Amino acid sequence: MKTLAVIPARLASTRLPEKILLHRTGKYLIQHVWERVRRAKTVDRIVVAADHERIARACAEFGAECVMTSPDH
Repeated sequence: MKTLAVIPARLASTRLPEKILLHRTGKYLIQHVWERVRRAKTVDRIVVAADHERIARACAEFGAECVMTSPDH
């Protein structure tokens, strides 16, 4: 059996808009999360579920698989 990890990524954060794209450490916040999930020995595939094209572009920069979702999800 294969295990899929889905990381939800919304651009419209309420307390800190665009938080997922913060880049203060030289990496996007979403990249830090993705790298941590990659360490899990039981995860076979990781997908970022993004609601905005800017998140998808950031994911492409560091090699993450990304699928687009509706901002209404």
